Amino acid sequence: MSKKPHRLYIFTGKGGVGKTTLSRAFARELNNSGHKAVYLTFKNQSLGETHHATTDTVKDGLRMISLDLEDCARGYVEKRLNSKMIAGWIVKAPFFRALINMVPGFSYLIYLGKILELGKDDPNLIVILDAPASGHALTMVESTSNFQKIFESGIVFEDTGKMLARLNDPEYTKIEIISLPSLMSWQEAIELRASLRERTPVDVAITVNNAFYPLVENDFDALPAAIREKALNEKKLIEENASEMQCILPHSLSTSSGGVESELVGSLSKLI
Repeated sequence: MSKKPHRLYIFTGKGGVGKTTLSRAFARELNNSGHKAVYLTFKNQSLGETHHATTDTVKDGLRMISLDLEDCARGYVEKRLNSKMIAGWIVKAPFFRALINMVPGFSYLIYLGKILELGKDDPNLIVILDAPASGHALTMVESTSNFQKIFESGIVFEDTGKMLARLNDPEYTKIEIISLPSLMSWQEAIELRASLRERTPVDVAITVNNAFYPLVENDFDALPAAIREKALNEKKLIEENASEMQCILPHSLSTSSGGVESELVGSLSKLI
């Protein structure tokens, strides 16, 4: 793993493509290679009556952070006003909570601020963000640009400017789109990549996960008709679009997510 890693990796893709297992495995591979990576998720997308609290734990040697929106919002306001008590009042205020919940992308602006703060506090830390779903990466990229246009001056304008600089820095950020080897999933990945490339200069790459056909391509004739058709369709899709694919990961025979993670570690250097 000689290539220098980015500081922020955003993993995205439609539900069920395996991005959670893949992003955790990638974080483990970075750690095993002497880097310092953390796996990060968002607990919620809006402020509700229940406070879930940010968690920061270590599981099997991997640091995992799950950010809570209210905690991140309170931390941001406290930092700007230098008052924990006032920050608590503001975050609990109905107007503030309604503003965050109603304005598209506001939650991502708050989360991004916290992510970049983690990176600033530890210059060696690499954040692997397991984004909730396909469109969220697009919303995240758009949110900072939109808010900088809304706030033409002041603290929020300055802060969003700093976020944009990091988010759009090709050396700092990379977006990983995860796709299954099916036509529908691939088309969605291609469309998402095109939309993201219109909005950011960072590298946006597609990895095809859970490819079944490499495991059976020498035994096609012995397969049941339905499985053979699935394998042949995968093979056709991959061969026709191989040049657009950063990496092709085979189907795992493991029955647990931990087992799949272990199998993936050591084979993800192309994602760097």
